[in-house]
Amino acid sequence: MISFDNPGVGTFTTPRQVMMGDGASAKLADLLKGWQVQPARVLLVADREVTRLGLIDAIRGSLAVGGFEAAVFDAIVGEPLLETALDLTDFARGQAFGAVVGVGGGSAMDMAKLAAALATNAGGVKDYLGIATFPKAPLPLALVPTTAGTGAEATSVSMFSIEGRKSIVLSSQLIPLAAVLDPSLTLSLPPRVTAATGLDALSHACEAYMSIRANPFTDGHALTAAGIIARWLKTAYDDGANLEARRAMIFAAYLGGLCLNAGVVVGHSVAYTIANRTRTPHGISCTMALPYTILFNCTVKPERLKALAEVVLKSPGAAAEDLALWIDDLNADLGMPRSLKEVGIAAESLDEMVEECLTRYPRPTNPVGLSRERLKPLYEAMHAGDVRGFAQRASRG
Repeated sequence: MISFDNPGVGTFTTPRQVMMGDGASAKLADLLKGWQVQPARVLLVADREVTRLGLIDAIRGSLAVGGFEAAVFDAIVGEPLLETALDLTDFARGQAFGAVVGVGGGSAMDMAKLAAALATNAGGVKDYLGIATFPKAPLPLALVPTTAGTGAEATSVSMFSIEGRKSIVLSSQLIPLAAVLDPSLTLSLPPRVTAATGLDALSHACEAYMSIRANPFTDGHALTAAGIIARWLKTAYDDGANLEARRAMIFAAYLGGLCLNAGVVVGHSVAYTIANRTRTPHGISCTMALPYTILFNCTVKPERLKALAEVVLKSPGAAAEDLALWIDDLNADLGMPRSLKEVGIAAESLDEMVEECLTRYPRPTNPVGLSRERLKPLYEAMHAGDVRGFAQRASRG
């Protein structure tokens, strides 16, 4: 169901060009030239795993054939820290670059956004935390995902950790000039990463659909992305060489990124409180929270969650509880943790997590107001991994 009942004024931003297809990354030089980027030195930002797999060499080579010399920064390991952002800023300012290309998962692409902006602007990384405006236009930026999940190639956010806490730079100026979706780059993803990133994309679609800032643009992308992921994620997980599944997932992940124009809801706030205490990857912490998020919000406009459940489950008459239980089962099928206990969080930490969720990540986009009284039962159910029990509680209001 695409809803037209929101009278609010919003914006919907996208990359100016999207290129998709097997081997699309080999056409990066042509893409840049098409936007009048003259052959020059290019900053290539990648994560260490991309370099280890040799993916960066092929992209560097294709750029060289087009006359672009690439300098590589690949010191990104896992989710980036402020120190990584500072080192990259120095690297970006240390040479004259004509463009920035980010290759990798969400961390590499987020850092590439920051590099493109800070290469042309004075000030430190911390000067731009939160909603930012850069006085000078960033360098032309192209992003090439090698995972199918974060959707960072479509978003205006750069995220990293400062002293163990999630922090962001948010600006429409960070949206790339181009996104290059090359499913062949995802063939080397191991099953667990395939699952974690695909579930991240599912979380983006479902949470954006619940947001009070949802609009017809995001609704359409959210329903499409969620349906594709439900159809193809398990196939990609079971058979990583299946290119049709890889094409489907990289497309759905991009749509999930577009959905983030509506923002996300309480599930991401809960996920941040998990990540601040454990080394649980972002996509896994989000999908752990997703069934509870759906049930937390099911009393508000239940017809919307019913429509989402029917699309995902391909079952007329499916309800929010059915969707929540299906996601919990999917987590189990993909070998994901399903409780806070499984990731090492003690029950004694729950009050602190509730407080952090409220004060640090309040999430005004959530359709149900957040309070200690509402959040504590959610965290308690998550700690036990009791989706069904939380569903019964939610049905009582």
